[in-house]
Amino acid sequence: MPDAAQHASPAAPAFSTVAEGDLTLDDHEAIAAMLARTFEAYDHWYAGARSWAGMQPELRVVARDGDVVVAHAGLRRQFVTVGETDLLVTAVGMVAVSPTAQGTGLGGALLRHVDAALERLGSRFGLLETGEAVQGFYRRAGWLPLGDASEDAVTGHAVTGHAVTGHYTAFSADGAGVLVSQDEGWLIREVGATAAEWPAGDIRWNGQMV
Repeated sequence: MPDAAQHASPAAPAFSTVAEGDLTLDDHEAIAAMLARTFEAYDHWYAGARSWAGMQPELRVVARDGDVVVAHAGLRRQFVTVGETDLLVTAVGMVAVSPTAQGTGLGGALLRHVDAALERLGSRFGLLETGEAVQGFYRRAGWLPLGDASEDAVTGHAVTGHAVTGHYTAFSADGAGVLVSQDEGWLIREVGATAAEWPAGDIRWNGQMV
């Protein structure tokens, strides 16, 4: 009789949400190694135990397959200036699924855990910036683009009806900083407020993004 264990489905990666101060050196090294594999153009940032490229997160969502990190997102509450309004948001960044696990549905599971982390942190909005090629991934998970359209074509939800430019400080690996202005790719996640309550105006991070 065949061994049932040989035909068992592999265990799904295990998720955890961890405060930054609770991460060990081994945790940072494992996260950095996965981020370097996933973001090859930025692998010089994720060297050794340096598991961040911009602002260091306060909370991490991490999925592991055994001891190997296979998915990750970083979150940090911070104030940004939107138009004339200082607004507390939860910045989300370094959202990544290891190349070996892409196409398995792990990314969708990761964003569901990010949603739970956003609720835990308690700000009114999540905020992130991403490239056009992956915006559909976020929009299917409920993230809404800031831009000219009055209704999101994927979700049907109302979005802000004004063009948005985001301004933030980007640092090179050797520490030099430069102001960057980004005209597209800004998305918000409704947490304690609706998209209609998002203020009009450009976004000023007054520092780095996560």
